[in-house]
Formats: sequence, C-alpha cells, structure tokens
Amino acid sequence: MKIAIFTDNFRLDMGGGTKVAHDLALGLKSLGHDVLIVTGKSVESSLKRKFKVFSLPSFKYPFYDKAEFVLPSLELIKKIEKFNPDVIHYHEPFTAGMVAVMVGKYVKKPVVGTIHVDPMHISYHSVKFDNGKIAKLLVGFMARQSDAMVFVSNYQLETYKSFLPDNLSVKVIYPGIPDYFFKSKGASFGRKVITVTRLAPEKNLEFGLRAVSEVQKKLDFEYLIVGEGPERKKLEELAENLNVRVSFLGKVKREKLVELYSSSSVFFLPSKYETFGLVFAEAMACGLPVVCLNSGSAPEVVGEGGFVCSENVTSVAASLKALLTSRELWKNRSALARKRAERFRLENFVKEHLNLYGELLS
Repeated sequence: MKIAIFTDNFRLDMGGGTKVAHDLALGLKSLGHDVLIVTGKSVESSLKRKFKVFSLPSFKYPFYDKAEFVLPSLELIKKIEKFNPDVIHYHEPFTAGMVAVMVGKYVKKPVVGTIHVDPMHISYHSVKFDNGKIAKLLVGFMARQSDAMVFVSNYQLETYKSFLPDNLSVKVIYPGIPDYFFKSKGASFGRKVITVTRLAPEKNLEFGLRAVSEVQKKLDFEYLIVGEGPERKKLEELAENLNVRVSFLGKVKREKLVELYSSSSVFFLPSKYETFGLVFAEAMACGLPVVCLNSGSAPEVVGEGGFVCSENVTSVAASLKALLTSRELWKNRSALARKRAERFRLENFVKEHLNLYGELLS
C-alpha cells in the first residue's frame, strides 16, 4: 500500500502529534508499505535518509516555538501523481491538512485526518479569549472535507463530536509507542520523581511545583523535569521561591528517555488538556506508576496504572508521598502500569490504521 502522510512539522524536536506521525510512518514502512512524507522545510537529515520526504515552502508560526505551517506548491501535484498513493493521511487540521484535502480531491484519493490538538491549545498559543471554539470549528470544517477522521482518545472525540458530520467515518486509535520502552530494565522503588513535558502554560507545571513543594517539606526526594519551552525561566524562578529541589534537564532525545524513566520511581504530569499524552504510556511501559489529574485524556490513558487526582495540592501531594514511601503500593501500581501500557504497543496502532485504510479502499 502507498500512503502519503501530510504534516506541517516532521521533526524529532516537536511535540506528541509529530511523534505520532513519525511512529506511524516508521511502523508502516517496517511492514513493507511505501510512505511519502509531505511537510515543511525544517526536516533533519536523519529523517530524510530514513523516509521519502517532499518539502513544501513553509513559514514559522510566531506563537509556538519552532512550529511551521506549509504552503501549497504546483510541484506537489506532480509529486503526488507520480507517487500515486492509495490513501492521503494528514495530521492536524492546519495548512498541511488543507493542502492534503485539496490534493486528495484533485487526484481522487481517500483522505484521512488525524487530530492531535486540544481546542484549548490554540487558545493558549494564539486567540486567548476564544475558549477553544476556533479549533472546534476548524476540525468540523476539515471533517466535512475528509473521508475519515481519527482521534487519539475518546476524551478528544467527545470534545469535537458535536462539530462532526453524522455520516463521517470516525475512529479512536490510541497512539503506539516504540518497543524500546517495553524492553527497558524497568523502574524500581525509590525516591525519584520525573516529569517529561514541554514547558508551556497548558502543562500546568506551576501547580505541579506547588504539589512537589508540599511533599518535599516532609520527605526528601529527587525531582527531575525533562523538556524545554517558553515557561522554563518562570518555572525555575518559582521553584527557587518555593524551595523546591529540582533539576531541569532540558530536552532529551526520545531514545534516551528510557534510561531516565527506568532510573526513576514515579512519573508526575499535572497537565489538564492532554489529548493522549505519549509520556504517560512511555513511563508506564517502563514500569513507572503515574500521578496525574482527573482531566483531559489522562484518566483514560493512565487508569489503574497510578493515581488520578483532582486538581488539589493536598490530594496530589498525598498520592506522590504514598508511592514514594510504600514499597508494596509502589510494586502493585508499577505492575498495573506495565500491564496497561501493553494496549499502547506500536504494532496495535499500525494495524488499526491499516484496517481503516482497507475499509476506505473497499
């Protein structure tokens, strides 16, 4: 099968949506399918060696660091006609998605769209007063132009459901994570908490630092924050003011996260607007119990693999303390975390996409 994947950004330093597009392309290619990536200009040479990549003209998005939006090109039509894909699959409803829809109609091929973004992300990074309405309208418009839509969690589907046409083929397909997370030596009981995320307002890390501060007043443990973003300086200053003992490690390559997860004992992310949260699944695959909030997709992904808390410092602090002090509780939740992570294997994720493509082609 030939699949053309359209995404505004195809770089290893981008967020979860880009990682999902990369993992899908890698999984399809490993099974012998022919994949063409249509994306912006900033693609690492390592990815160009790994995949067939066609780069469109693109421009920087000023409200989200390093993000790009693509522009259409007449050369693209020639490239797509020559590649002759069976399916065109875009990720996110932005300009790459719009170009994919136009090209799909021109070459008369089925078009699938995967939506990763939460409506509130656009509110955080552009129109701060719209309360997510712009994203919902945009996804609804793109849905009416597509043959099928994929959402990465039931939470996300429910968020957009009222904006989708009734006759649209809609699937929830959980992202898959690479096998190397499952092959790790596994975490062990101890006193090290880790957070892996983009340091941005929607990740709710100010609240997270206040919860960690409460626990550290009574219990000595190491806290690591992995990731970069516009909030780093602000968070470092808050941590100092709260006397939180924390190490900001910056950006770490995904393959290297396995070692950090495996050397930690608890994963903590207080984000309220995750559409899936790849880091939850990655951490659980390494045997880390998770502490998260009862918001967004976190309860759906984490389940019994940790503690799902209300956004209350006392509640979150109690959950962190319990996992850091009770070996038996930790062992129980660690085992449940690894078991739950099995549903997020990459092979399941790729298989479900191939089933969807098959349905469209039949």
